[in-house]
Parts: sequence; structure tokens; C-alpha cells
Amino acid sequence: MIKILFFIPDLSGGGAEKVLCNLVNNMDLSIFDITVQTVQYYDYKKYLKNGIHYKSIFHSNSKIVQRMSHLWYRFCTEYKLTYPLYIKDDYDIEVAYLECGATKVMAASTNKKAKKIAWVHCDMQKIGVVDKRTGEYYSCYDKVVCVSQDVKKSFDQVFGEEVSSVVINNVIDEDEILEKSNVKFDGIVLGSKKQMVAVGRLSEVKNYGHLIDVCTILKEEGYDFHLTILGDGPERDNLQKQITDNNMDRYISLEGYVSNPYPWIKNADYVICSSKYEGISTVVQEALILEKIVITTPCGGMQELLGDSEYGLIAEDTDDGLYLAIKKIIDEPQTEKYYMEKINEKRRQIEKKQIVHKTQEFFKDILSGIM
Repeated sequence: MIKILFFIPDLSGGGAEKVLCNLVNNMDLSIFDITVQTVQYYDYKKYLKNGIHYKSIFHSNSKIVQRMSHLWYRFCTEYKLTYPLYIKDDYDIEVAYLECGATKVMAASTNKKAKKIAWVHCDMQKIGVVDKRTGEYYSCYDKVVCVSQDVKKSFDQVFGEEVSSVVINNVIDEDEILEKSNVKFDGIVLGSKKQMVAVGRLSEVKNYGHLIDVCTILKEEGYDFHLTILGDGPERDNLQKQITDNNMDRYISLEGYVSNPYPWIKNADYVICSSKYEGISTVVQEALILEKIVITTPCGGMQELLGDSEYGLIAEDTDDGLYLAIKKIIDEPQTEKYYMEKINEKRRQIEKKQIVHKTQEFFKDILSGIM
């Protein structure tokens, strides 16, 4: 058995947490003895299947204790104490499954025999987490896994040949997505209106303010549609004000965080990604599984997923690019038909079986010294 640890601060809320669960829940437990460890305690049975071990550094549900323990965790991480105090065990492979904190923690591993792997989900240049110390952390790892070619390109530009990197795409569990998409839909079906949905944290990176402006122009030109934005975050009040100020309340709704977005995606005509940058979009992959047309900005990973607008429409990298892309799909039924016919072809390329197999072979190869 290959004993492997995945360390990630949280189990809920984000894309990296979700794809980690997708990966470990589909790995072969007759070959891999898997442990997932977080900082605070989670009801792990909601996320991890039977047979996967779970640990957390802290265990209290008290908000006050959690705040205090968070400060202690930051102190321990800064002074390389988190690993020897709370993580150390006899693992063959140790994985830091998220940038920043998790990478710092596992870089301080005292397990000399374990192979060390860091996962990178984002364009590190664009999110501004690169400094001299970042390079020191990554130099402690045997291999870095980037979730897309764009992420690898950015990573290699920063660290060059000092840190060896490979590309392994995220695992998307199509069976779970299809099952959850059949749950009763609580949203409003708006008849003949084109229904668009965007899913993600309400942050500046997702660029929803620009998407609202695009929709305002479409409304003024007489298009009949509704955009639903699923997610919560620091920009919520600003976005709601923008919607109201633009007289777009009948056309755009902020539905907040939804634990199961798949019925919303299933009932939409188009899935919109307006992001300034992505590592590789989990939402776009999920949309392809549910056979939905994707219209996206040219952010990271999109060409890898959609080709040269072969499987979904990637907007031009201009101020009005997203507006023209949405307008094109609405105005040209033949283009919509083309994408509907191409989606099934792409679906087969992102099925979980292939990516889980590739990941497991990667773990075996790095342990045997092939990589």
C-alpha cells in the first residue's frame, strides 16, 4: 500500500476543496492508503467516502476558540512548527493541495523519506503571491502539479528549471454532477427568455461588474434574457447596487451561495464565465458535463478546455469581447446548434476515469523514481 497524505486547510467552499474530494473518492483504496488533513475540523463524512482517513489540527466548534487557534496556526506555520507538532506521520507521499499556507506547512516536513508534491490551481503571477520566500518553499518539493497548461506556463516563468512541474487536470465527478442535477429545481423558469447562469465567489477576480455592464447593454438593445449569479462574497453589496442603479433587477438576480448549483446549470441555456483569470474553471467543466454552452472570457485554462472556440465560445480579449460573444450566440441559432453537437465529444475527454488513472500513475512513478 502507498501511504499518502493530502493536506488542505478546508474541506468546504472552494473549487480546490471540491476537486480534491473528487480525486480521493475515486482513487483505488486497494493501492493507496489515503489520509486527508485540514486545519479546523469538518464533518468529513459529508465529503469523503468510507475508507479514507481524516485528521484535523484543531477540533473545537467554538468560534472564539477557532479564531484563537487560527492565530496559533499562523504562528506555527511561520516558524515551521505546524508539521512537527500536528502532521508528522509515516507517509510515503505528502501532498500540499493548495497554494500559500498549505505549501508553507508541508515545505517544513521532517519526513525525509516521503516524496513531496505541491498542487497549484491558479496563475501565481496574477494573484500576486510570488516572492523570494515562495521560491524557497517550492524548492523543497520533488514535483509541482499544475492543473492546466496556462498555470504551468505561469509557474515555469517564475521558477524556471529550479522546480520541476507537470500538468494534471482536475477530477470532475460526472456521476455526482448528473445525479445532483436531477434534484428538484427551486429557481424560476422564465419561458422563452434566454437563461444564463454564472457560478463563483463574488470577488473582483470573477469580474461580475463587467458582466452586469454587458447585460445592461444587451437589455438596452432589446434582448430578452435573465442572468442568475450563484455565489457569495465581498462584492455582493456593490454588485446589487450596480444592478439596481442600472435598472437590471428584472434581468439579473444574485441568489447567494447554493450548495447544489447543478439544477441551475441544467436549466440554463448558457453558462457564462467573466473571470479576469482562472487556473482551470471547474464550473466550465461541470457545464460541459451537463451539455451546456459555455461563453467565457479568455482566462486561464479556457483554450485547454474549449480549444480555439471549438467546444465553447471564448471571447476576444477586448473591452467588448464578452458582449460580442454573448450577442453572437443569441443572434446565430446555427452557432448554438454547432456547440450543442460538439459538447458530447469534449465530455468524453474530461471524464474522471482517465484523469484519476493519470494521477495514480503519477504517484506510482514519482515514488519509484521514474519522474
